[in-house]
Amino acid sequence: MTYANAIVPSTTSKPKALGFIRNDVLGLHAPRHAAEVQRHACGLRYQYVYTVRPPDHVDDPVRYVLDIAAGLGVDVIVVFELGHVDNRPALVCDKGFDLETVSPRETWVRSPRPVPGVVAEEA
Repeated sequence: MTYANAIVPSTTSKPKALGFIRNDVLGLHAPRHAAEVQRHACGLRYQYVYTVRPPDHVDDPVRYVLDIAAGLGVDVIVVFELGHVDNRPALVCDKGFDLETVSPRETWVRSPRPVPGVVAEEA
């Protein structure tokens, strides 16, 4: 007998993306930009998981979204502009995520992780 309401695991091989919107950066434009972030991610063929809007009282909104992204196992964080990550893409890329911006359309790839047991060559 089959169960009609069973949850079937996703078989998609698309990278997962998480949207990140900061109200302190966008102000009144936040709802419109949140829609543009989702549209941008879907246009790039990412599996869009969620839009994160950190509460206003959070001291470090970038750390807040990185913790959620790690917990959800996403590959990419999508923002409207670099102001959401304090104009420092390395804050995201050094934690193992790619970063996409809507305006301007740009991609920053995650930083390479050292391979255990391999010594980096000196220049």
